[in-house]
Amino acid sequence: MPAAPDDHPQNVLPGCGLAAYVVLLLTIASAGAIGVAISSYSLVAGGSALSPMRTSYGGVVDARVLQPMREAGLLLQDEIPDAFHAESYTGSAGCAISGGRLLRLSSEDGAQAVQLTDLVKVDGGETEVVAETSTVTIRCPFRTGEGAGSFKAMLQAGR
Repeated sequence: MPAAPDDHPQNVLPGCGLAAYVVLLLTIASAGAIGVAISSYSLVAGGSALSPMRTSYGGVVDARVLQPMREAGLLLQDEIPDAFHAESYTGSAGCAISGGRLLRLSSEDGAQAVQLTDLVKVDGGETEVVAETSTVTIRCPFRTGEGAGSFKAMLQAGR
């Protein structure tokens, strides 16, 4: 007597459920890999954006970099400069704009501060900004891409 249809073994292949699960896992893994790649690129590309070597708002600069200006009496302990540019990662030399003043700290000239309203000339290019009063000349050196143009524009706006 022939066997009932239920008695025959059936060749059952993995169904759509397994395929859908694999596609879901691959989608999640791909999204994760793309996210890691994008965030890694952002870290590398934007890492220098918060560097004290670039002209930036003083609130985003590490307080240790601002400390030499505070110790020299150019900045109060709780004062945050409107613009800050360090020539070294320690902040031992640099320029800042704060409270309507141009501040400069260097080993050659020491601590200098002038009112922006006293400036008679602001000049410079990509690698240096020179601000002059009737008695004092302050030179702020920059490297290419460190924001000399924006620093110069802020000085001119404050005059």
